[in-house]
Amino acid sequence: MPLQTTTRAPRPLASTSMPPPTSIPHRKHGHTAASYAAPALAGLADAVVLPSNPAPPAPVLTTEDAVHAWPATPGYRGFIDWLRVRCERIRGRPIVDGPPAYDGASETTTTFLRLLDAMVDWVDEVPPFPQENQRFGNRAFRDYIGLVEKRLPSYFPESLPPHLLDQLLPLLIQSHAFGHPTRLDYGTGHELAFILGLWVCVVSGWAGDADAQDQLVLRVFPRYLDLTTKLQAMYRLEPAGSHGVWGLDDFAFLPYLFGSAQLLGGPTSPAEALKLATTTEAPFTDLYTLTLHRVGLFKRGAAFSEHSPLLDSLSTFPNWVKPHSGLLKMFQAEVLGKRVVVQGLWVGGWCWGEHIPSPEVSQDDEPVSEGGAATAAPWKAEQLRRANEAWGH
Repeated sequence: MPLQTTTRAPRPLASTSMPPPTSIPHRKHGHTAASYAAPALAGLADAVVLPSNPAPPAPVLTTEDAVHAWPATPGYRGFIDWLRVRCERIRGRPIVDGPPAYDGASETTTTFLRLLDAMVDWVDEVPPFPQENQRFGNRAFRDYIGLVEKRLPSYFPESLPPHLLDQLLPLLIQSHAFGHPTRLDYGTGHELAFILGLWVCVVSGWAGDADAQDQLVLRVFPRYLDLTTKLQAMYRLEPAGSHGVWGLDDFAFLPYLFGSAQLLGGPTSPAEALKLATTTEAPFTDLYTLTLHRVGLFKRGAAFSEHSPLLDSLSTFPNWVKPHSGLLKMFQAEVLGKRVVVQGLWVGGWCWGEHIPSPEVSQDDEPVSEGGAATAAPWKAEQLRRANEAWGH
């Protein structure tokens, strides 16, 4: 018996060619009735089907065919529409950080907050090694992630819905949602792994109703950013797949999408948000301004327009309508649509659906490191062109 969830088809990207899922090898996986009903995802339209007994996660996005097929799947469509609904619902609402985040929190929110708070404390148990020669990457981060892998599973209750832990843990651990211990880097692919972890909690029903799902963005995600920012600073993590000055941000993308949604229709213009971020100190009540402020903490000695020209260009818009819609398009094209970003994800049945591809790599399509040669191609003009198209310039 398949799970029924609701979504609408994604807006197509002109530059994306999507072959049908049948064009790539698939894993055979039997499906049986689950002991729980799929949640009604409030506000989404057009029912799609996700398996009640989902295929186990695996690194299936390692070929261009698989990456191009993903947007046509119910798991992808449901995830994108869930992001759209969250963005609509958090409009004008502040983030909730610190101890108040626990007030009235759902079980899911409380569980993740306790885990992330504990992970911040674990940093003190694994101090960085003495200054090494390399500019990026302190090898103590490998010991820290080893600690995380041992302790993290115990933070989730035994009463979780069926199959959830099997879908969730590979996204948090094998997909390196907190940074890669071998490459000593962190980037948008790792951030994506974490938000997909929240998505499978929604699919299972554990995340609760629409209000409880909003907490995942307004309470859990800010705490995740607190943790990853500390890890970046403490262990000098290299930006994974950074495009340097011509990238949106060395480490993050989703805080700009969620933050611009919070600011839609509000009194703060894009120019005012940038001014606040660069001239005042925290606390900030939206993810956009907060993340702009953190960029300034990592990049000193140059004008904001010089080290972050794409973010600076958003400040030229009179309101948040085009920046927000452009960021959603850019997220689909430059994060979800790039093999170099998503190839490390362990994707299961709730992030894909039926007919999930086999985790195989063709001889002519070897994976590349997100920070490797594939991103060394000339990015300046192309990245700026795509951003301008997304934002309507």
